[in-house]
Amino acid sequence: MNTVEIKRLKKGFFEDPKSGWSAYPFIHGMGERGADLRGVHVVAIYPGQTRGNHYHEKTNEVLFMFAGSGTFYWEEGGCVHEHLIVGSPTVITIPAGIKHAFTNSGNDPVYLIALRDGEYDQNNPDVVRAELV
Repeated sequence: MNTVEIKRLKKGFFEDPKSGWSAYPFIHGMGERGADLRGVHVVAIYPGQTRGNHYHEKTNEVLFMFAGSGTFYWEEGGCVHEHLIVGSPTVITIPAGIKHAFTNSGNDPVYLIALRDGEYDQNNPDVVRAELV
């Protein structure tokens, strides 16, 4: 993996109007190293807040945003990119070394699940602060 990927999940894949929805956002896996479930975390970002402004030296990260809307920012090739995410649940794949952040620009909380590949080490979580937005 060498670039950020943003993919919308297709509604027909996970939605049932009678019983809600379910999703398998990580069905394609996390690469050869897999993911350590101890590093999986659930995130809430409230309106107007920004979360992130960091990168990971060794690990790739996958974000599964399933509620809310906002702007995802990343720096790649010396340029800061942004992508507005509204609507359907979205999976964002972030390679190691890419600075990234997310700003909730909506009126409701953003909820997402985040995980990284490789082994999770609580004493060295592989998070390097880097101001982006």
